Amino acid sequence: MRTKRRFFTESRVQTLDNTNTYVWHALRSALDRPDMANPGKARSRRSTTAVAGGAASAPIHVLVVEDHADTREVLDTLLRTEGYEVSIAVDGVEAIERYRQRPADVVLIDVFMPRKDGIETIRELRAEFGDPLCIAMSADGDPTRRSALDRARDAGARLALRKPIEPWVLLRTLEGAVSGHRAADRPAVAG
Repeated sequence: MRTKRRFFTESRVQTLDNTNTYVWHALRSALDRPDMANPGKARSRRSTTAVAGGAASAPIHVLVVEDHADTREVLDTLLRTEGYEVSIAVDGVEAIERYRQRPADVVLIDVFMPRKDGIETIRELRAEFGDPLCIAMSADGDPTRRSALDRARDAGARLALRKPIEPWVLLRTLEGAVSGHRAADRPAVAG
């Protein structure tokens, strides 16, 4: 058994061949739970957005900004399995560059990172690109001081998730955030 910093609630898993396959096995066990969303339905319902006219669908592009390699790998695997298109950045500086190259539908961002933290990055994204859909993540939960997630919301994050995050919570949060963001972008129809 090896102990790894985990994104999800499970902290110890058996490695099969010492090649980091623990990530997939931990993910598969979570996806196989009966209370999880059906991955096949998720690909067709959640992870695509209708293009003008409703003729075709394009995958939702998620920019994952996370400094811990294990967490990046788990998020990448989970989101790609669900049909999302994923870009990865290891810190805020890289996230800004990736977003300039290709704006994402959702920015899933850790609060505490080297070089440029999530709060600074959210502020810079909002200043440069208007109102990108940012979802902040943090394990910070010290009740004696102001939460990092509260500061992220003040900086402009639409939603904030406390780690560890169950896969179904993350997927439903993404689904709701994207559909709400799309609905807000549509012009009102006079009736």
